[in-house]
Amino acid sequence: MKIAFLYVAEPYQCYHVAAVSSALSQMPDISVTEFVSFPETAQHLDQIRRANGLAGTIRRGTLRIPARAQILRRLRRLDTEREIVMRANIDQLEQYDAVVATEYSAGLLREMGLRRPALILIQHGAGDREVNDEHLIRQFDLSLVSGPKIAESFLAKKLATAAQTRIIGYPKFDAVGAERLAPRESADRKPVALYNPHYKKGLSSYGKCLEPLVDAVNQLDHYELLIAPHIKIFHKDFGRRRRQFQKMVGSRVRLDTASASMLDMTHTASASLYIGDVSSQVYEFLITPRPCVFLNPHGVAWRGNPHFRHWTLGDVVDRAEDILPALAQAQSRHEFYRSRQEKVIRETFGTQPKRGASKRAAQTIRDFLRGDPALKGLSAAA
Repeated sequence: MKIAFLYVAEPYQCYHVAAVSSALSQMPDISVTEFVSFPETAQHLDQIRRANGLAGTIRRGTLRIPARAQILRRLRRLDTEREIVMRANIDQLEQYDAVVATEYSAGLLREMGLRRPALILIQHGAGDREVNDEHLIRQFDLSLVSGPKIAESFLAKKLATAAQTRIIGYPKFDAVGAERLAPRESADRKPVALYNPHYKKGLSSYGKCLEPLVDAVNQLDHYELLIAPHIKIFHKDFGRRRRQFQKMVGSRVRLDTASASMLDMTHTASASLYIGDVSSQVYEFLITPRPCVFLNPHGVAWRGNPHFRHWTLGDVVDRAEDILPALAQAQSRHEFYRSRQEKVIRETFGTQPKRGASKRAAQTIRDFLRGDPALKGLSAAA
């Protein structure tokens, strides 16, 4: 069987599937080829495998990148660029038995004419946010998800059937060092508060909360603030937003806008407090329960909304003037949230061991492609 792994987004996606493609490539009668759109993604894939001793023989295919896509990439119109690249490579992908992707947008391959290969989704991230293109999940023949929370959401929204969905855990845990799966505070500096604002307009907090947050950290003089925005904040931007963040750097404030530490769970492992809005990284932080503060400057009516389930795991701040007291009380108030954090993490990542999801995913893909009748929905992978 010939399996293609398609990487048409930025390097964040490769942490969710690198260990899966490595595991598949070690199986008999399976050939794995990776198609990488961004050169830096290939670099991350190589680094992940070196750092974690992931073996296997994987071919590296070459995607055709049309001139229009190259222009859009320079303009940081990456969502549109991605669609053009996929369309330009349909004929090449048609030669495979399966195409594996982490982006919902890969569902467009069916509308673009992909017919022969099975289309397989490995969910990246484990968050709650409603996304515009989630309807494309219906185009996938098989969806591999981290835990019952996401599986049940797919079923409830009729995005996939039980026969199309498997719970396999979180493959990203196999692509990062073991030290990133547990907190590791430094004894020679203040506790780290990680600020991880999302890019989604109408939900992101940095526009209204960045300066008040930095002021609060400086006044409190308890935390060192590490600002690590979602990478997509810098799409459709020519440096203005990056300069906005850079103005906040000071003796108690650090900034990371581009390093691998934003992607490989280094920051979530080193932080004592998570501050954010709707990024799914909060769940990577909470694999060990710790205090959280969520910022809601847009006054979203979130209570009872499953797309804001993570906002039940810490205090939610609506007003800028309340940021300082929320930070000051975060540690003492954590006792009110710990048990719920533990429950939601089980729902999000399942009850399997943290490591091993990539091998479960590889075996599930192999069995699915072989038409194994023993696989009959969620119960087979739980």
